[in-house]
Amino acid sequence: MRISTAQIYQQGLSGVLRQQNTLNQTQLQLSTGRKINSPSDDPVGAARLQELERAVEVNDVYNRNVSRTRQRLQVEETAVASAGELIQRVRELTVQASNAPLSDGDKAQIAVELRQRLDQLVAIANTRDGDGEFIFAGAQAGSEPFVRTASGVDYVGDSIQRELSIGPGITMRDGDTGDKVFMAIRDGNGVVSASQNPANTGGGYIAVENAIDQSAYDGDTYTVEFLDAERFVVRDGLGNLVPGFDTLVPDPADPTPLTPSLPLVPEGVAYTAGDRISFAGVNVTVRGTPEAGDEFVIEPAANQSVFATLSDLIGALEGSSGTTADAALQRQGIDDALARLDRIETRFLEVRSDIGGRLNTL
Repeated sequence: MRISTAQIYQQGLSGVLRQQNTLNQTQLQLSTGRKINSPSDDPVGAARLQELERAVEVNDVYNRNVSRTRQRLQVEETAVASAGELIQRVRELTVQASNAPLSDGDKAQIAVELRQRLDQLVAIANTRDGDGEFIFAGAQAGSEPFVRTASGVDYVGDSIQRELSIGPGITMRDGDTGDKVFMAIRDGNGVVSASQNPANTGGGYIAVENAIDQSAYDGDTYTVEFLDAERFVVRDGLGNLVPGFDTLVPDPADPTPLTPSLPLVPEGVAYTAGDRISFAGVNVTVRGTPEAGDEFVIEPAANQSVFATLSDLIGALEGSSGTTADAALQRQGIDDALARLDRIETRFLEVRSDIGGRLNTL
């Protein structure tokens, strides 16, 4: 086959143009730092690059969420730690008021510091993160979650815990709501609580023990009622005598006790200060010197805020202890506060432990 001079020239030119194009591609790759500058350079590689770019963008989002969540959790951990230290100081002051022979003026001075601690606690509960958002406000992070009112301290945030994606299929709570940390804390021993009737005239006060048989407790409200200074009975929520306290005898004050038609009255159980009183799976202890008609109520535990605990303690210390009944009511308030402070400290430790686990995960 003969090859013309024109064909030789054309082949040479085509070779030069191909090399020039290759050179241009190489120069473009050198200048951009990219092997693929358009889909036509490598269609399969270009598709893979798009997948990788999307993966990088998603990973950047994960990294930003991890950084933001870590920052918020660290701020929260510091705030809860500060609140725990504050509660420890409150406990020291409460033990001082309980054990030392202090006058009403001395206790009022302790109450002055407690008011300062209460203000400090509200400030801690309204802590902001680095972006100016309130860390305990839930989804309402732009508004102050705890506000002072005439009745105390109210939580106006919500119960929504925000979650951010920190990895494929993995989300993380970036904080805890204020109602969980500061508000929803059970009083008493967490199952039942005990209190005295404010109308009591004697010097008795009551404490509920931590030991409780929850399978035997039916959730009813019970009343320890003193027939006189030496005898008591226990009644259920309907006023019926509880088994073990339901022995009936003729009224010793009746002039004709042998008449069969006369109504019988509870015999009662002998009272010894400090002895355990057990019924329906519950154990309580009454101390002091109750009088006839004094009552102590045992009921299911309810939620109480940290702020209400401090406010109740302040009210107890600012009250008078001039009479036996006043002194017993004040002692009841102090003892109740000590029991609640235990549960508050436990709650703060639980929250800090949870935060630590999330930080380790991050």
